[in-house]
Amino acid sequence: MKGAPKPISEVELRARLERIAEIASELGFVGNVEYCHAYTRSGGAQYCIGPAADDDIMVLYAEAFDRDADLEDFPLESVVAHEVGHQKLHRDPRFRDILMQFGAGDFEEILASLVGCVLLGNTVSGRLLLCRAVAELGDRRISGMEAFQMTQRLVRVMERLV
Repeated sequence: MKGAPKPISEVELRARLERIAEIASELGFVGNVEYCHAYTRSGGAQYCIGPAADDDIMVLYAEAFDRDADLEDFPLESVVAHEVGHQKLHRDPRFRDILMQFGAGDFEEILASLVGCVLLGNTVSGRLLLCRAVAELGDRRISGMEAFQMTQRLVRVMERLV
């Protein structure tokens, strides 16, 4: 596990929070957006469900910005879109129905990536989330072709819901 992230200025801290909030707002996130200058094992972000959508929280951590700086990793837009995907799966009844069909748990991560993919459209960030979903299905011993076909079908369903 990494140690503490290098310190950043108050200006950089505000800039990070503003960037996260702008992306989250553009993608339709409802609730509060926070930045925590620490490392976690969350992949860089967490969605925390509250009693109502306005009480939901999206927290991004330092590693989300490390990943964004690494051209071979996920851009910040992908990380935020994935978390917005979690909110839609829990808050939007149409998406929640899909989640219930597959069962929550590990499959929720795949569905959140696919919702994020649809929200981002045909962008590098969106395609990366699609690849992530295909890879995670492959981790469940689904062949590459079957995983790709399954994600394509799910994306078409979710496109109608967005």
